[in-house]
Amino acid sequence: VPMVAPGNVQVHVINSTLAKVHWDPVPLKTVRGHLQGYKVYYWKVQSLSRRSRRHVEKKILTFRGNKTFGMLPGLEPYSSYKLNVRVVNGKGEGPASPDKVFKTPEGVPSSPSFLKIVNPTLDSLTLEWGSPTHPNGVLTSYILKFQPINNTHELGPLVEIRIPANESSLILKNLNYSTRYKFYFNAQTSVGSGSQITEEAVTIMDE
Repeated sequence: VPMVAPGNVQVHVINSTLAKVHWDPVPLKTVRGHLQGYKVYYWKVQSLSRRSRRHVEKKILTFRGNKTFGMLPGLEPYSSYKLNVRVVNGKGEGPASPDKVFKTPEGVPSSPSFLKIVNPTLDSLTLEWGSPTHPNGVLTSYILKFQPINNTHELGPLVEIRIPANESSLILKNLNYSTRYKFYFNAQTSVGSGSQITEEAVTIMDE
């Protein structure tokens, strides 16, 4: 098998899900056989928004021939990763380069995990929601938009409310009685807004 590890491994993080890795080629005489390529082993150490550590699944990408760089797609935003590089000949892999640590920046969050509308009264509705399964960063706020829908399914004026990220419920007051409302709800990080979930609910007709 090859005798030495690739040197001078560098990682350039391009965005929250993509990084480029490059390395110096090993001297050909140390390959001790036919150079087939290089393998990059990489794995997520932890999410920076949650301290939980789970079973680490190592991923391997193979770059054929004498390439000295490669792209690592499909990374998770706002996470800490490690990687190393090995050279490969027909017999197997050489030793691993020292582990290199890199971090991906924040991304936009996934949609809130649920949105429920409870306790309808004549002029109020209570909203309850769950935080995104994948915050992909530090949540800064939630954005709620809502509008009335009349009997001919026309949409009325849209109202927008910004809600602090640590809240999980809200009572909407001063609504019209016996009116259907459509709600659009999403979470935000400093990068931007995540995908929204929608829900409809009706205030009650009379007490």
